[in-house]
Amino acid sequence: MRTFVFQTVTCLVMAVMSFSQNPAAAVSARHSQRDEQQIRQIEADMLKGEMHSDPAVFEEDLAEDCVNWPAGPDFTKARLVEGIRKSQGQAPPYTAEDEDMHVYILGDTAVAIYVKRYAVRANPDHVDLQDLTDIFVRSGSIWKLKISRASPHKKAES
Repeated sequence: MRTFVFQTVTCLVMAVMSFSQNPAAAVSARHSQRDEQQIRQIEADMLKGEMHSDPAVFEEDLAEDCVNWPAGPDFTKARLVEGIRKSQGQAPPYTAEDEDMHVYILGDTAVAIYVKRYAVRANPDHVDLQDLTDIFVRSGSIWKLKISRASPHKKAES
């Protein structure tokens, strides 16, 4: 009888241990998914803002001290917003789409890596591809774009 009780208790303990989850890991996974959705939404909003020349989007989503490369450190948020404001409401002479986006959340930092496809409106066959890396920083629950880096797209070698 003693052996039976011992085996039963051992089986129950093992069953509970095997089905229990680490609550911190589950909460962290939910936060990562929510954070990734927020980053993807910011990227979508910025693309829409670019296509509609809406400076308000960039005023909201860019950090005050953001940097855009290769434009350089003196191409500030204020200069970008000022340039967009000059053509506010006008469609740019190109269309743009984000492709193959990957988002990585690293604590209070997020990295979005993707290809941006630009096509000239007057000649849609003329296409330019750029590799983009956007780095976001979270303050409280708000993500802001801190660094954006664009370079000519290089096709993956097979």
